[in-house]
Amino acid sequence: MNWLKKHWSWILVCIIASLPLANLFEMISFNFEDNTYGFLLFDDYEYPPHIADLMDFDSIPGIKYASQITGEWAIRFLLAILMCTPLRILFGWTCGLYTRQAIGITTGVYALLHFLLFITYEGFLAVFSEPELIVGFLAFTIVFFLMISSNKRSMKWLKKSWKKVHRLSYFAGVLALMHVLLMKEDWILYASILGVGFLLRYKPIRSKIEQLRINKAKAKSLG
Repeated sequence: MNWLKKHWSWILVCIIASLPLANLFEMISFNFEDNTYGFLLFDDYEYPPHIADLMDFDSIPGIKYASQITGEWAIRFLLAILMCTPLRILFGWTCGLYTRQAIGITTGVYALLHFLLFITYEGFLAVFSEPELIVGFLAFTIVFFLMISSNKRSMKWLKKSWKKVHRLSYFAGVLALMHVLLMKEDWILYASILGVGFLLRYKPIRSKIEQLRINKAKAKSLG
């Protein structure tokens, strides 16, 4: 019971992370007979009628859809981990090390799935064919490195440099936003979240907000 109380947020991250994968898994079938088409087969994804009318087509290959969805969730989890500090500045909420590691590893897993699905559908060389894809690959490389270094052994080996290395996540966030922007996908919400996060980290603003929280806590305790 104590373990559950201590790690509830880590468990919550794992549950949230598994939901999109469960939906994608329903699109997959296993091919044990004909090697011509590969081991994993994806059903085509059919858009809802109102979206199909806007896009002027009603379905796309399932593997392409899976690549898009895993990419979207990779960016969402990346933004989630980048917002841990801004949320602490605003509300005093703390995000424990295990929770941050869980979010970071989840980000890496989704980024890896996005990359693997993309090269399976488009081919590896396609990664270097367009600026937006190169930017996305750089973001993936950073996120993947941060994922494999999110463990106690890496923290012990890198020592004080571990935190400095993991600040590359901010750069990865900028690259991921550039990737989405150049791909002409919905980027405004992502940009707003990232922009607010960086703004709250700006030292004069951060100091003022934290002082306001301290003063409010003092007034509450005296009142």
